[in-house]
Parts: sequence; C-alpha cells; structure tokens
Amino acid sequence: MILGDSEKGPSLMGNHSDRLEIIEAIENGFGQSTRFSDTLGINMKYVAVRVGQGDRTLGVVRFALPLSRVQPEIRIIYRVVLFGTIAAVIIALIVAYFVSRSITLPIKQVKETAQQIARGDFSKRVRIKSKGELGELAESLNTMADELQQKMENLKRLDRVRTDFVANVSHELKTPLTLIKGYIETLQNKAINDKEKLRKFISIIKEHSDRLGYIIDDLLSLSELELSRDCVNRTEFDLKEVIDEISLGFEQALAEKKQSLTVSTQGDDFSIQADRNKIEQVFANLIDNAVKYTKESGRIEITLNEQDQTVCVTVQDNGIGIPKEHRDRVFERFYRVDKARSRELGGTGLGLSIIKHIVLAHNGKIAIESELNRGTKVSVTFPKK
Repeated sequence: MILGDSEKGPSLMGNHSDRLEIIEAIENGFGQSTRFSDTLGINMKYVAVRVGQGDRTLGVVRFALPLSRVQPEIRIIYRVVLFGTIAAVIIALIVAYFVSRSITLPIKQVKETAQQIARGDFSKRVRIKSKGELGELAESLNTMADELQQKMENLKRLDRVRTDFVANVSHELKTPLTLIKGYIETLQNKAINDKEKLRKFISIIKEHSDRLGYIIDDLLSLSELELSRDCVNRTEFDLKEVIDEISLGFEQALAEKKQSLTVSTQGDDFSIQADRNKIEQVFANLIDNAVKYTKESGRIEITLNEQDQTVCVTVQDNGIGIPKEHRDRVFERFYRVDKARSRELGGTGLGLSIIKHIVLAHNGKIAIESELNRGTKVSVTFPKK
C-alpha cells in the first residue's frame, strides 16, 4: 500500500506494488523505469530504493520526475557526447595523418633518392634527421651517394685526361714529324745543292729529331713509373749534397739571365732513402722550370727543412706564375699553361707529371702554390726512410 505521495493522495492511487521499479527495488535494493503514468497522465522517470534492515523489507521509497523536465538535459548530454565523439574522431584522424606522414615521407624520400642514384644521378640526398633505423639508412644512402659521385667524377676526370693524352701525344709527335718531313721534301726538291740551306735544314731536322727523342724518353719513363712503384733503387744519401750538385749545373743558365739562386737549410740531417738518379731528375726539372719561367734578374730560392720523419724541400721563384684556373692541372701529362712558350723553351709537357710520379713512388708528397706575375712555390716532402 502507498503511505504517501507528493502529488496525489494515497487513497486515490491504488496499489503500485506491481510496478517494475518497485519489484526491482525489493529484489535488488534499487530499481528504475520509464513509462506513461496512468495516475498523472504523463511520461515519467521512476527510481525506487528499498528501505529495510538486513533481509527484512520495511518499504520502498520511490522518486518520480516528468520526462519533460529531464529530456532537455538528456539532449544536451547527447549533443555533448556526439560533438565530443566527432571532435575526438577528427583529432584522431589529424594525428594519424601526421604520424603516418612522418613515417611515409622519409620512406618515400629514401625510395626516390635510391631511384635517382640507380638512374645515375648522384647529386640527390635524403634530408632526414631521424636518429632511428630510418635515419641510419638515410645516412648510409647519402654516404654511398657521396662515394659514387666522387668515383664518377674521378672516372670522368680520368677519361678526360686519357682523351687529352691521346690527342696531345698525337699532336706532340705529329708536329715535329710534319716539320721534319717538310724540310726533307724541300731538300729533295731544290735545296740539296745549296750548302748553306742544307746545313740550316739539317740542323732544324736534328733539333726536331731530338725533340721526338725527348718525348719518347719521357713517355717511357712515365710508363715505367705508372706500371710499378717498385722500380726505385733506394740508397741512402744526403739530399742537400744532391741539390748543391744540381745547382752548379745551372750556373751558366743563371748567369745568362742574371738570376740568383740560393740554397738555405733548417736543420742538420737531410739524409733520405731514395733512388738518387730519380731524385736528381726531380730537382733538375724543378730548377730548370724556375730558371725558364723567371724573368731576367729574378730570384730562385731553395729551402731544405728537416722535420721529425721527413725532409721538405721548397723551390720558390718570383717568375711569371700560374693562373688559378690552371694550377690543378699542371701535373697532367702534356698539359701546358702556355703551349707556345713551353715549346719555345724546349719542354715536352711531361716533366711535372714525371716528377709527381717519382715523388709518389717514394711515398712522398708534392704541392704547388702560385700567383700570376708573382711567382711559384713547389714543395716536395720525402720520408727519411
């Protein structure tokens, strides 16, 4: 029976013990339901709570509220949940996009770079700063590209040098041969009986024949050095004595151009283990170049510097110098800065190349510094043993 109600008198409401929320409250301690109220004639939300001691039920307290008062709050909750869910999904999609992009973009870069390298373009690099496995892969790929690019540049340079060498050899041999042939034909035609012309032409023919011999000798020397570095016959000798002896051989050439040559030292022991003949060839060539390409009254200074395990020799002049664009190529075979001047002075274009190979065969180093119209400095370093 109903003991009391806030809206209706208990006598008017009848027995509500069969209501769902009442039954659940008696059985479980709590019950609820939503239904149309026959008593009030509106949709209601019911909540019931059992009142009792232990298993003994003394009664049930039921709370009821019209749905018209609850539904606006429920709609607000639904909207909050709906919009919150939509916002969460959108945020999740955005985060997923950027996360996947951060993974796929580097992979795409690695793939594109690998394809570029496969096509022969070694300038492409992967721009990834990741420290993980992908970063290590990118670094390895960039290192490989650097090495391949360097090797390709070296191959191109070697191919250019080879092409230039073939062209230069052909030209260097053809020029004196053509001149010799021309003078011989002239002698055959009309100058054979003219003793003065005969002597002159024979002298010119001999000069160009000697030039051919010099070129062939230099080519053979260069070929020998390139084929094997073991072709050096090492003995111990004083490098200062060798340079002094070579310098004496240039006294006449220096006097003719009123040039001065000084030899100075820094240290006491200039002994090295090397092939004396080839070392003489190195410094004879360097001093000869300094004399030829230094104007009258010029200065040539040779300095020997003893270091811990090496001896460094510098040959410096105040001559015409070498333009910047030619410095890196002066050690190439047949390369000349001024071709006409070089031939006029009797050079074959192989001297510096031979010098470089001799120095390398002795595990030494050679470097050149030069400034146009200021002079040239060549530094050669040999190990003592």
